Amino acid sequence: MPWLVFWLIAQDIAGSHGCLQCSADAMAAVREFKDTYLDKHLFWNPQLKAKLKEDLDKFLEELPHQEIDQKKYMAVIDEFSLSDLSAHFKRCLKQIMDNEVKEAQLHKEMDSCFQKLMTVFHELLPRVATCKLCMAWLNYMDQCSNECGVMSYVLTNCFTCLVRTYTCNKKYRCGERRIQVEMDEDLVLDCALHWHKFSQSVKKYNFYQVVKGKLIPMRSSMDSFLVKKEVNVNDTGRYRCDMADSSGFVSSYLDFLVQVVPAVGKTTWFPRPSHTTMTVPLALGISSRAPPPQADFSVWIVIGGTGGLFVFIVLAL
Repeated sequence: MPWLVFWLIAQDIAGSHGCLQCSADAMAAVREFKDTYLDKHLFWNPQLKAKLKEDLDKFLEELPHQEIDQKKYMAVIDEFSLSDLSAHFKRCLKQIMDNEVKEAQLHKEMDSCFQKLMTVFHELLPRVATCKLCMAWLNYMDQCSNECGVMSYVLTNCFTCLVRTYTCNKKYRCGERRIQVEMDEDLVLDCALHWHKFSQSVKKYNFYQVVKGKLIPMRSSMDSFLVKKEVNVNDTGRYRCDMADSSGFVSSYLDFLVQVVPAVGKTTWFPRPSHTTMTVPLALGISSRAPPPQADFSVWIVIGGTGGLFVFIVLAL
């Protein structure tokens, strides 16, 4: 593969674009800073203006050559990392312009801005670094972040700004998760894996319940989780979810083994008994501990009192 090494060295000799120069948003911010802000604030000092513009261009060109160690440097960048780097870069330049930094402080503020960007850049490097003496496109496979499944990358070559899509192919099955949930609680099946958000393909999640070896569809959506309300013992069993692209190609799948157990430490509410028709008289026995029944003379007392009052009225008349 000597010609590949020669190709990379030739690019270094001819000059490089730099990763930020592959971002339209970043370059729009550069043009605004150079052609509007610097021209306005340094029109009376053309030498300093030219020096600051040159420093900015030099920083952009040398950025992809920054080394992690003696064998690794920036060669390609994924779309998410490029977007993050571009956002930090625009924020840094905007802060200088919003603060109306003048001539004496401009050089110092720009150096501070470059240092901050270098810190951000090195934080992104582990995701996008590759071998310095090898062609980036053919060696990025060593940097695949998916432990399983099929992951699609959209990568930008920092030297040519050429964009290509690459695929990391690994085993489709991503393991099994065991879930124990109490009776009447909600069952949550989360199908997301950490590398899913970095995969370029449009993601759609399909959930199934496995019944006698057959996949019974439950739901398909862009959400990576499924919530099954108030489960019972009949929901115990095996479930599966897969992530598919827009064409229906399955990129990965995950199994769940669910066990529904009785609730612990909770009050059990029994259903109210239904009304029944009695076919025989209800016989109530008398407890041996109960006191003997007493005679009720309240009626005779009322009758006697009423009669006595009537006799008293007649005699009075």
